[in-house]
Amino acid sequence: MKNKFLVLLGAMVFSVVQPVTPSQATDARLYQRLLELKGKPGNDHRTIVDSTEIPWRAVGRLNSRLGSHCTATVIAPRRLLTAAHCLWNKRTGTYLPPQSLHFVAGWNKGNYLFATKITAIHPAPAYRSKSPNSMSAFTDDWAFVDLLDDPVPATGLIKPENFGGTPFQARNKKAGPYIQAGYSADKRHVLTAHVGCAIWGIERKRKLALHGCNALPGDSGSPILVEGPDNNFRLVGIHVGYIKNGSGGIGIAVPTASFISQLKAAE
Repeated sequence: MKNKFLVLLGAMVFSVVQPVTPSQATDARLYQRLLELKGKPGNDHRTIVDSTEIPWRAVGRLNSRLGSHCTATVIAPRRLLTAAHCLWNKRTGTYLPPQSLHFVAGWNKGNYLFATKITAIHPAPAYRSKSPNSMSAFTDDWAFVDLLDDPVPATGLIKPENFGGTPFQARNKKAGPYIQAGYSADKRHVLTAHVGCAIWGIERKRKLALHGCNALPGDSGSPILVEGPDNNFRLVGIHVGYIKNGSGGIGIAVPTASFISQLKAAE
């Protein structure tokens, strides 16, 4: 794993810290998160990765006609995994119809490997839309999405691995063996990844993973990966939100243990 980890790091181009202005981020949550990441040199560990290479090409943009987007991962033929809140229309109080959604993999400044329409959505039955600032809003925040065409020949897939919560890193540790990759709102036309981020533990009451990956709005639904002993990447959770606290904030992810039984049942 170490050799491949170093190769990944060597292949990436690290971004230079730049000042953030409100005009660069019209969304208030995005602006505040950018201030936290870019306010101090070295805080932002995201790097641009090649969206045509393994495993990145299995991660794509899930676009809606509302002009918004989230991140989704190909986990099986004609099936994606994303966050349930990405499918929720706050204005109507209902889920978006499949015909208003579109998936693009390998997206890079207008170029892409694969694109298709959505035929059905399957949000977690127990998911309930709540205040985005509440930890409870992220409970069961996962969804399967069915595609018209099969992306696997072009993108491959990333299999979810049953992840109950180990190994964890100590809360004061910023580095770990995990990788988060998504289409952040401030870099929406390229895929970025935080290689080597930490998962600190599980919030037991709501069964949510607490992580330190540099995810922003737009990264919702993005995979958190780990490299397995067979040198293949496995999906252990999806990023769904961020809670600000006195120590700088916590990323929230739904671990695969929350939905892997439903995925197997649907196969």
